[in-house]
Amino acid sequence: MEVKVFGKPGCEYCKTTMKKFETFFGRWNIEDSRVKLSFFDMETVDGLAEGAFYSVNKIPSTVIERGGNILHRWDGVVPLSEEFKEYFN
Repeated sequence: MEVKVFGKPGCEYCKTTMKKFETFFGRWNIEDSRVKLSFFDMETVDGLAEGAFYSVNKIPSTVIERGGNILHRWDGVVPLSEEFKEYFN
């Protein structure tokens, strides 16, 4: 499973989104081998390319993906823990 966060380094909402997932994974003992958390900087060529693939129009955008299938997505908001917790049980 993979969580992809698309944003910009100076964006407080983007930082909050990353921190929320890091805290959640630590609190619920979700190992790095089970879930990969990635940040894509939309101010870089690589970040823009990955963002274009996912049609990112707003930041932060967060995608939870398993086996190439998108399970859930949030655009322009920080997801609530209650909204994504079910994907990691």
